[in-house]
Amino acid sequence: MRTRRTEMGLLEQLRGLHGRVKRSKYKPWQVYLLAAAIVICASLYFDIVLLTDALRSLEGAASGLQWIVILAIQGVLIGFVAEYLYEQGDGYAKVGSNEFDSKDKTLAARVGIMTGVSAVITLAVPSAVRSVAEYLVIQTVGAVIVLGILLVHESSSDWNPETEWPALAAGVLLATAPTVL
Repeated sequence: MRTRRTEMGLLEQLRGLHGRVKRSKYKPWQVYLLAAAIVICASLYFDIVLLTDALRSLEGAASGLQWIVILAIQGVLIGFVAEYLYEQGDGYAKVGSNEFDSKDKTLAARVGIMTGVSAVITLAVPSAVRSVAEYLVIQTVGAVIVLGILLVHESSSDWNPETEWPALAAGVLLATAPTVL
């Protein structure tokens, strides 16, 4: 009977905590992601065997997804290149500083340049990521979160990073902490 009462109290505390998270000015997924990143980093720093073994098991189970997370980071990097190279409006298209007078030239420039960029990134990123990441899937997901948020807001003139600091901090922790700690 006492155990049941303790479980109910814990459940009530978790509901209360979730309510506070929902009422915060941040999105719940950002807060929970930051909490998970802190737990992961703390378990690595303090070498909590149960949690580090769980991380290694998770990494092993997700090893089949390595190609997806590597593609994701490549996609984000290609997105940044495209963001800096291309500018397009209703009546014009530019690659770099050259304005193209036809859709055909714009298409050829985009396909040609992005094929080259994609080839370089495809050759460089997998080996670079594999050489620095101890927990490849976890660290790459962290990097994709940070870089993806930055890419989405790259051309926003009114973006306030404070609105997404929990997700940015979580991504930085996940991307860097396993290698640093």
